[in-house]
Amino acid sequence: MRQLIAACALGASLVFSLPVTAADKSVFEDISLGQEAIAGLTRHESTVDGTRIFYLDNDRKNAKRTILMVHGFGDSGLSWTQFARLFRDNDYRIVIPDLPGFGRSDKTPGRDYSYEAQAKRLFGLMKSIGAAGFHVVGNSMGGGVAAELAVQQPAAIQSLTLMDAAGIHYRPTELDRTLLSGRNILVMRKPADFDTMITFASAQRPAMPRPVLDYLSERAVQDSALHERIFLDVLFEDINFLLPKLDAIKAPTLVLWGEKDRVLHPDNAKVFSKYIKGSQVVILPGVGHIPMAEVPYESAAEVVKFIGALP
Repeated sequence: MRQLIAACALGASLVFSLPVTAADKSVFEDISLGQEAIAGLTRHESTVDGTRIFYLDNDRKNAKRTILMVHGFGDSGLSWTQFARLFRDNDYRIVIPDLPGFGRSDKTPGRDYSYEAQAKRLFGLMKSIGAAGFHVVGNSMGGGVAAELAVQQPAAIQSLTLMDAAGIHYRPTELDRTLLSGRNILVMRKPADFDTMITFASAQRPAMPRPVLDYLSERAVQDSALHERIFLDVLFEDINFLLPKLDAIKAPTLVLWGEKDRVLHPDNAKVFSKYIKGSQVVILPGVGHIPMAEVPYESAAEVVKFIGALP
C-alpha cells in the first residue's frame, strides 16, 4: 500500500494548476480576518525550537481557563474560528496554532512531524505565552497530538477532548478502502480534489465561498508533496500508536465523535473510553469527521459543558 500511495505522490508532482488570483487571496484574507475578529482572535507568531508557529489568540492572559485547539491533517486553525465563538463570552483564553507543516506555520521538508515532536512543540508554544496549565481539544491528527501531549505533560493538561481522534484504528473505514485502491483522498493532486475531500470528510458540508475554496485548493496542491510524506511517515506508519499509551492519560477526557465519520470509525471511541479511565463519550448524530466545522455550535457546547463541570 505504501508503494501505491508513493506512486500517487509522484503523479501529483506532474500536475500543474493555475495560480490563485489576487482577488481570491484578498477575499480569503478578508473572510478569515472577519471570522477571527468575530471570535475575538488576533494573529501571532512564535518560534519554538527553531520552528516558526503561527497561531490565533484572544489574548486573555488573565482568564480563568486556557484552551488549546489543535487541527487535523491537511487543515489549519481556520477550522476552529466559528467553534471558538462560543467561548468568547466565557472566561477562556483561546489559543489556536497552525501545526508546523500546515497552514501558515513553517513547512520544512526534512523536519520531524511525528506526533511526539508536534506535541513537544505545542507545549513549548504554551510555555512561551505563559500558559502553565491548560485544556486541549484536538481533531483527527490533532487529536492524536493532543493525546500525546497529555501523556508527555500530565501536570499541565487540565482536560482533554478527543474529537474524531487519530491514534487508534479499531475498525476499517471508507478511507481505508480508497487507500487500498491506490488513492489517498486526503492529499490533493489537483485543485478539484479539495472539493472532493471536503465532501468526503463531512456529512454536513461547511459553507465555503468559491474564492475561499479556490484559494485553499491551490494551497493544498502546493503542499501535497510535504503532506504526502507526513501521511506516509507519521499517520500511516503506526495507526495504533496510542493504544499502549492510553492508560497513561490521567486528564479528565471527553471523546467526541461524528456518527457518520468515514475517515476514522466512530467505534474507535469505544477503545478510547475503555482505556482512558473515567472518560466520557458523546456521539454527534448526522456529523462526519470534522464536527468543529460541520456543527461548530453544537460541538462547542459539548466542550463548554464538559469543561464547565470540572472542579
